[in-house]
Amino acid sequence: MDLKPGKLILYFGLFCFAISLLLIYVLFFVLKEYENGGLLSVLAMIIGFSSIGLYLSLHYFKYRIIIGDKSMTIKNEIGQKKEIYWTDIEKVDYNKTFNMIVVYSNQKKKWISPIYGHFIDFIEPEKHTEKLKRIIN
Repeated sequence: MDLKPGKLILYFGLFCFAISLLLIYVLFFVLKEYENGGLLSVLAMIIGFSSIGLYLSLHYFKYRIIIGDKSMTIKNEIGQKKEIYWTDIEKVDYNKTFNMIVVYSNQKKKWISPIYGHFIDFIEPEKHTEKLKRIIN
């Protein structure tokens, strides 16, 4: 089973790219006064929206959670793989501060967004913490 992001993430990334192109137009053709921080603020917005668009586009095309019989493999945006065997999972928790699901395996943590929460169904319920059980139910 292959869990991947929805198209909304791609659309939002493309929307951020469109905003950065609009800001480039503003920079070259609309902005007349470069004093008082106008140039700096437009450049900062271009960099910010381009970064968000790049991250979300990479997330859509590269991020995958592959569920297998013996393990789950998580591929991130830059191509790194992390394989977690079902037998090595110590516990699965929920971090309310960052709104992330945390999988503890071999003394390491792996943070996963709750939009991919389907993988929890493959983990034994005894390994779920009380916080996670309250969120699920």
